[in-house]
Amino acid sequence: MSLRDTAFSRRDLFRFGGLASLAAIAGPSLAACASPGTTDDVLRIGVLMPLSGTNALLGQSSWEGVQMAVNERNERGGVGGKRLEVVLADVPDVNTAVSEARRLVFNNNIKLGLGTYGSALSTAASEVFARTGNSFVELGAVAAEITQRGYDRVYRINAASDKMTQQALRFAAEYLAPQLGKPPADLNVMMVYEDSNYGQSVTASAEAAATEHGITISEHEAYSAKQTDLSSTVARIKAAQPDVVVAVSYAADAVLLGRQMRDAGVKVGAFIGCGGGYTLSEFREALGDIADGVFDADFPQPLINPDAAPGIEEFLDRYQQAYGKMPDAGYPQVNYTGASWVFDMLDSLAGDDDPDRFHEAATSFKAPVGSSVAAWGYELDEHNQNTLADHYIMQWQDGELRTVFPSEVAVAEPQLITPFGA
Repeated sequence: MSLRDTAFSRRDLFRFGGLASLAAIAGPSLAACASPGTTDDVLRIGVLMPLSGTNALLGQSSWEGVQMAVNERNERGGVGGKRLEVVLADVPDVNTAVSEARRLVFNNNIKLGLGTYGSALSTAASEVFARTGNSFVELGAVAAEITQRGYDRVYRINAASDKMTQQALRFAAEYLAPQLGKPPADLNVMMVYEDSNYGQSVTASAEAAATEHGITISEHEAYSAKQTDLSSTVARIKAAQPDVVVAVSYAADAVLLGRQMRDAGVKVGAFIGCGGGYTLSEFREALGDIADGVFDADFPQPLINPDAAPGIEEFLDRYQQAYGKMPDAGYPQVNYTGASWVFDMLDSLAGDDDPDRFHEAATSFKAPVGSSVAAWGYELDEHNQNTLADHYIMQWQDGELRTVFPSEVAVAEPQLITPFGA
């Protein structure tokens, strides 16, 4: 029995960064061995997350949100009267995402998969489910193409990258431009991005958002997230002298970029990170006070107006009880929200995971904005993309990532602080 069949050893638990409490709360939520799929008594779903490798930190956070939703639903009697079990797959890279998706579909008879945090991982895994006539629901990856390939059994509950950049450029036009004493059209905006599927997708959507808000992106700088030295990228930022940097990074490269901007004395008017590494508490822990002032366009975060995200305080209490810590980012609450809605859909089907019936449930299900701990609502468009999910603007202030824009979800006012101690 292996990790791929969700039998965690003590060594695995610590290697993945999951606290020992993971084992204590998992209980019957995890299918210990290869399963026959859904039965009259058990509803089995597949969950694919990067629990090892470079994206393990965010993959683990995403899994914790799904796990909370699974455990909560089982405590309430299951889904449609069936006990809910998860066959969990670790997918650290694209090749593994393909092979694990195939294992879930062909070996475990899984008809519904959830995942995956990473855009490249989602594109690969969802392809397998879609081409075999099964269902796949993405809860966290943002690349536009995931729901634009014509697969009617691939769904996405979280907002796509266009919402992220729309919010970032709207914030630049409505708040940063006046604060910097320039009209939006005169802002010198530079895009800096890691060059994977994720970074390219976010950057592509930024162009349309910039045009919408009267902004021109004057410079583009791509780099590999695997680089251990970003000094050439930092030199180009310094030479461009941008008013605003919009950056797309994962965890390690976000920290590296911040440190090297500090070391090079690079001064910019404002710095907006787009999700990824800029959201994590580890980003602030690694950089200390020089992280204060950095803006972050991303999924909803724990410090959000509870009037807009009903139940968030109770969710955070349950999370702390389960994991002995507060969330290090918003990924648990977003994945919890999406998984909970999927379970509502399955509950309406008495626990039937037939792809055709699930399609009917997923496309007819509705939830208004402000009805979840993510502040989101739910309504799919013709591409099976949830139109009522959004990204917001947070800022690192005094060591906390506080929601600052738009006002209806904010818990603090934005501040124009030079980032990275420059």
